[in-house]
Amino acid sequence: MFRPRVIQVIAVLIAAGLVYLSSGLTHGINEGRALLNLVGPESVLENTPPEYAFAIQAFGAFRGLITDIAFIRAESYKEQGRYYDAMQLARWICTLQPRFPSVWEFLSWNMAWNISVTTYTPEERWNWVYNGVKLLRDDALRFNPRAINLYKQLAWTFNNKMSESIDEFHQDYKRNWAWRMHLVLGPPPDPLTAYNPDQPFPRAEGFIGRDDPLLAAVIAEANRKEEVRWHTAQEDGIEYRPRDRSDAEQAIEAARAQRETDEGPTPYEVVKKARYDYIKAIDNAARSLEELYAQVPETREMVRQLRPLGVEISDDKSSEDDYLREEGLAITFFARYRRLTDTVSLLNRVARARTEDPAAEVMEEFDRIVGVRSQKPAGQALLRYLQRKVLSEVYKLDPAFMAYLTETFGPIDWRVVDAQSLYWVTQAIIMGKETLNTFRNDKTNTARIIFFSLRNLYLRNKVTFEPYTHDNPHRAYINLAPDPNFVEPLHQAFIIYGRMIDPDPGLRPGAGETFRSGHINFLTEAIRMLYFADRKREARKYYQYLRDTYYMNDLGEINEIFDKPLDQFVWDSYYESEGSIREISNVVNGLLMAGYNDLADGDYASYNNRVQMAFRLLETYMQDKWEKRGDRVKLPPFEQMRADALWGYLAGPPLNEQGTLRKARLWRVVPLNLRQAVYDDLAAGFRTECEWWDFDVEKAFPEPPDMDEYRKQLKPRGPEEEERGTETPAQPLG
Repeated sequence: MFRPRVIQVIAVLIAAGLVYLSSGLTHGINEGRALLNLVGPESVLENTPPEYAFAIQAFGAFRGLITDIAFIRAESYKEQGRYYDAMQLARWICTLQPRFPSVWEFLSWNMAWNISVTTYTPEERWNWVYNGVKLLRDDALRFNPRAINLYKQLAWTFNNKMSESIDEFHQDYKRNWAWRMHLVLGPPPDPLTAYNPDQPFPRAEGFIGRDDPLLAAVIAEANRKEEVRWHTAQEDGIEYRPRDRSDAEQAIEAARAQRETDEGPTPYEVVKKARYDYIKAIDNAARSLEELYAQVPETREMVRQLRPLGVEISDDKSSEDDYLREEGLAITFFARYRRLTDTVSLLNRVARARTEDPAAEVMEEFDRIVGVRSQKPAGQALLRYLQRKVLSEVYKLDPAFMAYLTETFGPIDWRVVDAQSLYWVTQAIIMGKETLNTFRNDKTNTARIIFFSLRNLYLRNKVTFEPYTHDNPHRAYINLAPDPNFVEPLHQAFIIYGRMIDPDPGLRPGAGETFRSGHINFLTEAIRMLYFADRKREARKYYQYLRDTYYMNDLGEINEIFDKPLDQFVWDSYYESEGSIREISNVVNGLLMAGYNDLADGDYASYNNRVQMAFRLLETYMQDKWEKRGDRVKLPPFEQMRADALWGYLAGPPLNEQGTLRKARLWRVVPLNLRQAVYDDLAAGFRTECEWWDFDVEKAFPEPPDMDEYRKQLKPRGPEEEERGTETPAQPLG
């Protein structure tokens, strides 16, 4: 047996050998820590503010023990529902351990999800949710720039809490964020269309899409001929019936077909480039006042002249609180700039209590100096400098990265909350030293956030926003609609991230087996959207992809739904061979209601296409199905069905102020004959609804012109209709 001393010596030698061998693993361990973003600065005091540095040095080695006790206590408070106490303790933990990401993450989540729901007003709810955002964005990421989970939590707050409808105040979150970005950036450039609430509705509303020089002469000729026919009918005392298929209309379709075959950029590419150029111009702006003065000398005098108006411009760093205070740039510069460029909101037009603007003289002086209306080049340079300053300092958004995301994903409207979720989740990937297409850390959840962000941009990136005032975002009008320009980004997301998330993508092309059905359904919906938006060239492209990729089903059989022309494919998505007349009536009404939604947002092309589809669906269905069966009942003419759908749209209960504003927007642009048809039935309801929100009914829902003449010519439906031959073949509804 060995002596105890020998055993001890051997044990020490073995221990020393193991320590030596383990030192060889240090490099791999450090690489793993770096991969998991667990490596901080060498000094815990590096870039640490004084208040945090004092706490770190004062408690020294006891910081860890105090932090553990505080964290246990905070968890206990959370379980008891004492969220405010838990939040206060979490703040202390953040002070003691500013480079402890999980505490920042908990504190933000506690504000946005727990404390916020204990409040009951939009202002309080928004403040708590946004405080959770600012805590991560302004503080946590400053101390933990490579903590991927903090970026994901920030992205998830925008994506899930603000964008989705899980919180009943989600519309207020969307309004508040849209208001902030609208002040800085304004509406994004859209070369295809720009909504104007005073724009009259086009005469050839059944056949015209976007304004197009190629079609202008044909449309003008069609309108002229129809107007001649209308006057002739009036003089002869006979009923005027619009032509179903005139030569002019066929010429329009031929011109459209020629346009669709033209090569060149698609509407998606045109809008994407315009928005990229806009953000890139901000990124290229001067970084300092001296640089601005050197580039555009006139701006020096411009800055000097703005000081008496309360506009203080300097290179000093600005927080969001400084920016939004009464003397901050948000109120003194950007709010004035937007008031000079924005269309007066409809709410401002229809509200009864309107007073003279006491700042009108200041606004005129501001415009004289900056040249807002005249787009003075020096004023534009100053604007770009301030936009860059506010984006980077106040909202921690890098314009270069915003331009990169626009170039990578599509024409983002940065007023949408999902643009922020996309920004921060991609920041997480980049800060983790990975790429958008190949990333390893928490691959599935990261890809899901990217995918969800793109999906919501597809559903909500078409923004109609009208600030009520520039200091009360809760009364702003906002409507978020599907954006055809995000079909391509979401299509690519299905292909890239669908296969990445799918545990077994297989060898077949497309989005992988798990997302195969979702991809097919999305493309089917997208094709319809593009078709209705008069973008058939793009619709044809995605339909061809469907046929090339998903032509065979899981059993190796041909998918008959893709074995048909594009028009028939879109048609069949609504037209079922064995549907009942009741179902077809619902589909027609749904198309008309969706068309009115498009019209309220100024999308005339989509509205026109939906009306044409509804008419074609009803006409073809009646001829193909019920005429053959010999069942004939009297139905109202299609124009009456359009009027009935409009009545249903406008007669809904006034659930909120925004709903009434949306009705008023539609009322301003809906065709005159439809307004005349429903006005008398809705006038009393309009008055009651406007009283709820203190609107001027004469401004919100003015009586259509020539109503007296319309009432004289109006004839009751009944036996006289039978003499006019309005009988339509249909199945009895009984």
